[in-house]
Amino acid sequence: MITNKLNVLLLVVTLYTLYGYCSGIGFNNYGRLRLPVPDNHIQTLPDKWFDQRLDHFNTSDSRTFKQRYFINDKYYKTGGPVFLVLDGEGESSDYFITEGAIASYAQQFNALAIELEHRYYGQSVATPDLSLDNLRYLSSKQALKDIEQFILKSTDSLSLTNTSSKWIAFGGSYAGNLAAWVREKYPHAVAGSVASSAPVEDRFEFKEYFGVVEESLKKCSKPIGEAVHQLEDLLKTPEGRQSISKQFNLCKPLNSTTDTSSVHLLRFGLIIPFAVAAQHDGKPGIIGVQEVCKGMMTTTNDMDGSTPLDRWAKLHKQFSKGECIDYDYNENIRVYRNTSTTSPMARAGMRQWTYQDCNEFGLFQTTGLPDSLFGHNAVPVDYFLKQCSDIYGKQFTPQSIQKAVQTTNALYGGFRPNVTNVVFPNGSLDPWHALGVLKDLNNSTRALYIHGSSHGSDLFAQQSTDTQELIDARKTIAKQLQLFLQ
Repeated sequence: MITNKLNVLLLVVTLYTLYGYCSGIGFNNYGRLRLPVPDNHIQTLPDKWFDQRLDHFNTSDSRTFKQRYFINDKYYKTGGPVFLVLDGEGESSDYFITEGAIASYAQQFNALAIELEHRYYGQSVATPDLSLDNLRYLSSKQALKDIEQFILKSTDSLSLTNTSSKWIAFGGSYAGNLAAWVREKYPHAVAGSVASSAPVEDRFEFKEYFGVVEESLKKCSKPIGEAVHQLEDLLKTPEGRQSISKQFNLCKPLNSTTDTSSVHLLRFGLIIPFAVAAQHDGKPGIIGVQEVCKGMMTTTNDMDGSTPLDRWAKLHKQFSKGECIDYDYNENIRVYRNTSTTSPMARAGMRQWTYQDCNEFGLFQTTGLPDSLFGHNAVPVDYFLKQCSDIYGKQFTPQSIQKAVQTTNALYGGFRPNVTNVVFPNGSLDPWHALGVLKDLNNSTRALYIHGSSHGSDLFAQQSTDTQELIDARKTIAKQLQLFLQ
């Protein structure tokens, strides 16, 4: 049991660190944001701390917590703007304001660059534990008020003025949502926002996610589809399940398929490399679309005798760095139920983010499309709904979660937030663009659809492999910043 638990923790934390997160548990944590910071980045800026209210909407509650942030004043000149990078569901890094695209914008505009960690993530620990009672202070509404209060109070403490130093908010993925929503709800605080790869439309069931993954991998969809069919055939027999256990290096033999939740978790885990390839293509250390398709395609005349399933297994072992796959649903649930703020799950932000999905956003990435390459309903929405209930309590029902998603969309406007002065960059390869703003909303709110680009790529430092379209997108963003700052 101890060995199994260590395997679960090691694999999920490794995957989270490398690839960000996605709704759900265990293997699911590859996806939406956190944007993966390059491995060779070394933090150079010191930690700074801001006293933030725990509950902004209860005047009788005076409790506070320390919210972490960084400041880069290397390019700042008096009267210049402030570029505020918002972080989402993970620990902050100073990469985006020291090496990323925002550092370049700061140099261009003589701006002060600041990066703000999200409450409950990283070192911005807001409560003694992550019990359900304490998690009620973790919400997008509280986070937006954090941002507004940070801006208003820092304007005074840093000797800035609203007239001479305008604030611009930047964010990617969920933090991109926050960048757009803070402009919507607190326009007095920010003059404009760049909301990169922001899935502003929340969904109870996000079937389109794997639809975009399939489109991004269309050059090798045939062998992927064949491999999926081979997997499903093998799941039907004891001999087949034994073969799967060996091929994919499962931590324990798959002896039965009666535990449907574990089988759903296994299926979800096995298709991770395909999702990561599309979502984070082109980023350092990522096995991208080209590499995945090269690995899945046959060799010359298929001389090596390998099957599509063999190639899938080889690809997955490369992705998982040789770690065995623990698909035990109940063990994953036990790990997620740990309420300690120092547990690996808490440090990786997994218990917190899964709560936000169950309580606000939904965003459950299913294979619910009728013709899904990965198997129609191989990973159904009921699997994710069961997770919410099993981790946080029976009060999380399909009805309560669906209502929460509807409430969130009503609050922020979904695909059509009521905003001005916002840029919405999205990449065509990124599965999350299906929930993003892809057309201009008004004269000052622009949508940038970047062909061949992945999740949040415009926020990263320019690389030699960047397409001309991505390079031009960053130039367009700079032009919009100029307009916002007039």
